[in-house]
Amino acid sequence: MLKRLDHVSIGVADIDKAQTLFTEILGGELLPDFGESEEGFSWLTFMLGGKKLELVTPEKMGEGGVGSYLAKHGEGFHHLSFSVEDLAQSRDYFESKGLRVLSYSEVSPTFKHFYLHPKDTFGALIQVFEENIKTIEMSEPSD
Repeated sequence: MLKRLDHVSIGVADIDKAQTLFTEILGGELLPDFGESEEGFSWLTFMLGGKKLELVTPEKMGEGGVGSYLAKHGEGFHHLSFSVEDLAQSRDYFESKGLRVLSYSEVSPTFKHFYLHPKDTFGALIQVFEENIKTIEMSEPSD
């Protein structure tokens, strides 16, 4: 069902300070996958140690999914993100296995996704997204 682990996401309060640590100090290479979400957070991604990592930060602490998470749990691990071939089929499969699906969204044609409830996955928030040419391109370092 799951094709590949795309990235590990880390929630941070100060994305600029975190970017300095993960790129300038630890040697990560920024990827073209960054921006602001309509869900009230910003993100950026980078390669570090041959793996893709993502930093997420809320527009307002305590608001939205990322802001609420950070206010409750503090900075640190936020989610694992896995790609799939077919999002709707994956949703149906996970629900048939008794897992709760959160925030199912096909609003963006280039990033369709949902989350599996962390209470059903041993505390790990798991993002599932439908892979396409754009998501693959965003995972590759720019020249």
